[in-house]
Amino acid sequence: MDTRLLWLALAAFVGSTEGGLIAGLLPGISEEMGVTIGQAGQVVLGYSLAYAIGPPILTMLLGHVGRRRILALAEFALALSALLFAISPFFGWMVAARTVLAVGAGLFTGTAIATAAVIAAPGQRGRALQIISTGQALAALFGVPIAAYVAARYSWRIDYAAISAMAALASLALFLRLPKGLLGDQQTIRERVRVLRNPGVPAALLTTLLFTLGAYPPTIYVGAVMHATGIARELLPYVLLASGVGAVGASLSAGHLSDRFGTRATIVATTLVMMLSLGLFGLLPVLPDVLRLGTLLLAACILGYMGWGYWIAHCSQMAELAPTSVPLAISLNLTSFNLGIALAAAVGGVIVDSIGANALALASAPFAILTLALAVWTGRKSHTVLDAG
Repeated sequence: MDTRLLWLALAAFVGSTEGGLIAGLLPGISEEMGVTIGQAGQVVLGYSLAYAIGPPILTMLLGHVGRRRILALAEFALALSALLFAISPFFGWMVAARTVLAVGAGLFTGTAIATAAVIAAPGQRGRALQIISTGQALAALFGVPIAAYVAARYSWRIDYAAISAMAALASLALFLRLPKGLLGDQQTIRERVRVLRNPGVPAALLTTLLFTLGAYPPTIYVGAVMHATGIARELLPYVLLASGVGAVGASLSAGHLSDRFGTRATIVATTLVMMLSLGLFGLLPVLPDVLRLGTLLLAACILGYMGWGYWIAHCSQMAELAPTSVPLAISLNLTSFNLGIALAAAVGGVIVDSIGANALALASAPFAILTLALAVWTGRKSHTVLDAG
């Protein structure tokens, strides 16, 4: 195994702890800042929009900069923004701080994934992406539930102070331990933008957007779902732990499945089972009280696996569709993912405040169906298309 991937996985752990934690903090932020839960979702909306727009632009502008510097500086930006979030005196400050944080987090993630895909040995791209995903999944399994417990018992501000400190240490480790010579993408901006002309790429990006719209509204507002179905908020760390178990399962297996059965089959399978998870969320209001917590834990575990499994397979598919423009292709995939998160947060917030959290699963179902249809069609393209750039 390439040991360079371990340092990337370490830094990914920090960023994923922050990214996975915020959904569990929305009820507490809502109460402390005097806003509704739907309004508190603006910290997700601002983050996701910045994550979607900023990193692709920076990826193009910083193509001449070594990846070691990009990764270290991006992680340091995350550290500084997390500190500003921790000391924020009012809600607008929080939204602004996490919006800036998103640019650093997105630049790191896109660069790390692209670096892993490029340095992977032939036939092992899925496994290389899986190593990065393992760092992120371990954050979901350990970092997020522990941080949620700290937030419930003490304060979410402690969590962000700790995230800031860990990100600063990770930034230093990346700069000192990653070898020099990991050059960025040397193509011109015009050459890199041509990736969008590759047959299959636009449809693949739309697939990610639709998948996110289908899968993430119940995840973002899981605290509201628990409140609406009579499940105590104190049990939220266990729900996040169940999601983390699913994420770890995907990180340990999805790369192998993608390499063995192909990206198309893996993406279609994860989308199908994601629809099952939405069905479980939809059943929560009509189930007996004694079954609700267990069903929610199962739904969270399944959705955790499917979300991570889809992401690993789809990044590999993007590399197949644009083999000479892998960094930008994966950065654009992150853009689609976070545009989906932003829309899920915005639309989900309106649904929670106006209709109720129990309607989230039903509202997500059409997007899941569209994802499945488009994934089947796009997957066929990935087997036959060569990079047009």
